[in-house]
Amino acid sequence: MFKKSYVFGLFKPCIVKSGTITNMGLLGIGVEYTATTAWSKKFDKMSIVTRDQKILINNIPCKIITDYKVGRLQNGAFVRRCGIEYGALSDFQQFQLSNFMKKFAIYTNNTKSLYKEFA
Repeated sequence: MFKKSYVFGLFKPCIVKSGTITNMGLLGIGVEYTATTAWSKKFDKMSIVTRDQKILINNIPCKIITDYKVGRLQNGAFVRRCGIEYGALSDFQQFQLSNFMKKFAIYTNNTKSLYKEFA
């Protein structure tokens, strides 16, 4: 889930969009999503959530670096991929990301790779 914070923190962050993790590292994450237009680059936080809506890692500071089309669906929507860079992570968030990757990642053959593939 990607969130945009409200001004002055008066309200809870607005949950704006969701996508599927395609790859992940300690510096950022890749996400695939379906939409008719690109996501706004104004997201400033993200959470990693399971399909049953259980939050695994909450309020990760982030910004979208890349966003591009990879295909088109019959309904006219596009399949898009975006690359997201993490902001300053707390020690606990770094620990959570590391544990998440250990538990759910499929390791690539490239031992120098800085990211993990997800099925």
